[in-house]
Amino acid sequence: MNTKIRAGVLALAIAMTTTGTAASATAAEPGDAKVVAALDAVAKPLASTSPRGGLRDLDAFGAMVGDATVVGVGEATHSTAEFYTLNHRLFRYLVTEKGFTTFARELSWSTGVRLNDYVLNGAGDPRRILHDEVKGPYDLFDNQEFLGLITWMRSYNATHHDKVQFMGADLLYPGDVLFDKVLGYVAEHHPDLTPEFTKLYEGLRPTTPNAGAYMGIALSQPLATRQDNARRATEALKLLQRQQAGGEDYRWAVQHARALSQTFTDFAFDQATAEGRRQAQEYRDTALADNVVWWNRTTGHKIQVSGLNAHISYTPIDTMFVPSPMGGILRGRLGDRFVTVGTSFDQGGYNFLIDKGECPAGSRPAERPMACKGSVPAAGAEYNEYVLDQVRHRDFILDTRTAPRPARVWLARARATRLIGGGFWSPEQATEVALGRSFDVVIHLHKVKAARLLP
Repeated sequence: MNTKIRAGVLALAIAMTTTGTAASATAAEPGDAKVVAALDAVAKPLASTSPRGGLRDLDAFGAMVGDATVVGVGEATHSTAEFYTLNHRLFRYLVTEKGFTTFARELSWSTGVRLNDYVLNGAGDPRRILHDEVKGPYDLFDNQEFLGLITWMRSYNATHHDKVQFMGADLLYPGDVLFDKVLGYVAEHHPDLTPEFTKLYEGLRPTTPNAGAYMGIALSQPLATRQDNARRATEALKLLQRQQAGGEDYRWAVQHARALSQTFTDFAFDQATAEGRRQAQEYRDTALADNVVWWNRTTGHKIQVSGLNAHISYTPIDTMFVPSPMGGILRGRLGDRFVTVGTSFDQGGYNFLIDKGECPAGSRPAERPMACKGSVPAAGAEYNEYVLDQVRHRDFILDTRTAPRPARVWLARARATRLIGGGFWSPEQATEVALGRSFDVVIHLHKVKAARLLP
C-alpha cells in the first residue's frame, strides 16, 4: 500500500475508533471509601478471562442479562488480548446457558458473510479471510485471540445440531462476495434486470483483495465521484426492493444490496471536514444498529455484538458518536431486550497503528509493520478505573442498575476514562464517561496485555 493510501486508511481508523474529547482532571472524591464498599457489596468475581474451563462463575452475568435477546459487549481497547478472550468466554456461556446463536462484530457485512460460510460449512481459510478483509480500520482485529473464537465456532458446529453463526454488522468494506450474491440472485430470479444491475454496480467492485488498500483508494476519489457511487449503489437497492418478491433468498439478497448501499453512502460524506467525519460516524452507528436488528428479527437469533465501548454505550462518550451510538439506538429499538456491557482495565498493554516512522517513545514494534505495542500505567485518582480497581476482586462483574445508592450516585457522574481505538493513547485523550448512564453492566479487569497480532 502506498504512503498516501496508507495515511488515508489510518486517518479513517483513528477518526472512527478513538476519542476526541479531552477529560478534565477530577480529584478522587470524598467518600470514595463508601463508594468502594458499596461496589464491593455487589461486585461478582470473574474467575478468568480465558474461554477454556468452567463457566459457573458467569451465572451472575447470566442473571444480569436476564431475558435480553441482544447483548452488546464493549472493549476498552481495540487490541488487548483479554477483551477478545472475554468476549469469547461470554459467548460460550450465552450459547450454552441462554440459547444465543450469533456472534456479531464491528466488522464489515462482507467479512461476516465469508466468516459465516467458514463457521457453518468449513468453506475457506479463516486466516486468509482475516488477512484479506480485516484491514484498514480493522487491522488490529487480525489477531490470534479473535481467530481462536472463529475456530471454536467452527468446532462447535461440527458437533452440535443447533449451529452458531458469525455476523459482520459494520459497513466499511464492500467485499466482492456481496456483488456476487446480489447479481447471482438477479440472474436467477430477474434475468431481464441483469444489465441494469451490472451497469449500476460498474466500477464499484474492489480492485484489490486487500480491504485496507481498497478503502484508501475509495476515500481518495473526488467527493462527487463518491457521491455518484452512493447514488448508484442505493438505486440498485431500491430496484431490488421494488421487485417485492418473497422468500428467504430475496430477503438476504436485499440485505446484501443494503450493505453495499451503506458502504458507499458512508464514503460519500465529506470526511475531509470534522462535520463530515461526524456525519459519517453517526450514519455508521445507525447502520450498525440497523443490521443487528435486521438479523435479530429475520433469523430470530439471540445475538452477542462486540465493538469499542464507544459503539456499545447508551450515551455518546465521544464527540464522534453524537447524537447516539449504536448502543443507544439498539436500546431505543429493542427496549429491555437489549443489555449493554462496558469493560475497563487498570493497567496493561494494547496494540496501535502508525502511519510512518518509528514507534513513539515508551512503545515497541508489534508483530507486523506499521503497528506498535503500547502500555498504560495504573490509573490516576481522577479516573473511573482508579476506584474500580480498589474493589476486593482482581477482576469482577458489576450490575450498575442494582448497585447500592452510594455506588449508583458515583456511577452517574462522568469522569476520566480510557477509550483506546486504533491509535496511540495518551492521558490527554481520556474521555469522560458516566458508567451508570452508559452501561447496564461493567466488567473490570486489573491487568491486561496486548493481543497477539497475526503476522
